[in-house]
Amino acid sequence: MPDPQQTHLLDYLYVLIRWRRLIIMGTLLAAVGAAGISLMLPERFTARTILLPPAEEPKGLGLSLLAGGGSGLPASLAGLVGMSTPSERLLTILDSRTLLGMAVDRFELMRLYSVPHREYAIELLSENVEHELGRDGSLAIETTAPTPELAADLTTTLATYLDSLNRVYRRRQATFMRDFLEQRVRVMRQELAGTASQMRRFQQEHAVVDIEAQTQAAVEVVKGVVQELTLRQVELGVASRSLAQDHPERLRLNMEVAELEGQIGSLVGDMSVDVASAASTALGPPLRQLPDLMHEYAELSLALRVQEEILGFLTGKLEESKYREALDTPTLQVLDRATPPKTRSAPKRAMLTLACTAGALVLTTILAFMLESWQRQREAQEGRMSAIREAWER
Repeated sequence: MPDPQQTHLLDYLYVLIRWRRLIIMGTLLAAVGAAGISLMLPERFTARTILLPPAEEPKGLGLSLLAGGGSGLPASLAGLVGMSTPSERLLTILDSRTLLGMAVDRFELMRLYSVPHREYAIELLSENVEHELGRDGSLAIETTAPTPELAADLTTTLATYLDSLNRVYRRRQATFMRDFLEQRVRVMRQELAGTASQMRRFQQEHAVVDIEAQTQAAVEVVKGVVQELTLRQVELGVASRSLAQDHPERLRLNMEVAELEGQIGSLVGDMSVDVASAASTALGPPLRQLPDLMHEYAELSLALRVQEEILGFLTGKLEESKYREALDTPTLQVLDRATPPKTRSAPKRAMLTLACTAGALVLTTILAFMLESWQRQREAQEGRMSAIREAWER
């Protein structure tokens, strides 16, 4: 008994041999047709350039700098908090219709692409432009065109327009920032002038020049007067026991004690004492008023200092914005310049012919098995019909 699997494989081989002319001729016709079509297809050339974007610059006002010269958010963390990187913004500009339209107008691509509208030419150019963003932030631009020279010129022009529009974008952004900072500087100057006026009125009203120094001086003076008053009171107590009430020495001690008490009342702020010498007035407000006055003075000083710091910071940022607005240097560095390619990028004639040949071989083989199966089924049906007729004739 023959092996059923071996018989099955021989059946496959039988089908391939029987229908070999169909398979071979179909495959050859497909190969010749693919080669002819590939020769008729227009040639395409691709030029490539690699650009290095500018380093990330700190954006925004960077209020953390007020704390002592910090550098703000690191550029490497920009993507983690939703901020775009310079390369990502360059991709947005590169895909914009403004940049592509400039290239369409310069090279008259409407006539080259044979399209009636400028928008169609922009869409076709967008399909022929590929870009790739490297991990290090580099930007690669590839442009496909019918000739090597046009491909290189288009790639170079797109890189030039990209740099130009990026500079325009930066200057425009710097202008908006400058306008905002100028407005804020004017407002802060008005607020600073108002706070300074309040501080001046406070100092004039309460005779305050340096409240800390004046407080320290007043405490020292009060301490000296208290010591002197204590000494005179002791002397007066001794004199009151040994001298008559109308004795000149006792009267002098009484006057000295009264004067010292008046001076203490003036320095401390006793409302029952109206005596205030020029010396005590020069020491500043009375000691009883100092807690409230020092609190008010501290609030005014803090507001004045904060406004001065903010004004200084905004003024520095304003000058920086003016510098960026006037800056017109290239923002992109060309790492690999676009040159006319030596070989075409499309069509891949060998790959196209090989793919069509392989596809035709598979399809003709499947067709051969289908025809063989159909023929065998037809022969089987004819045999059954013959048997039926023979049986009828008997």
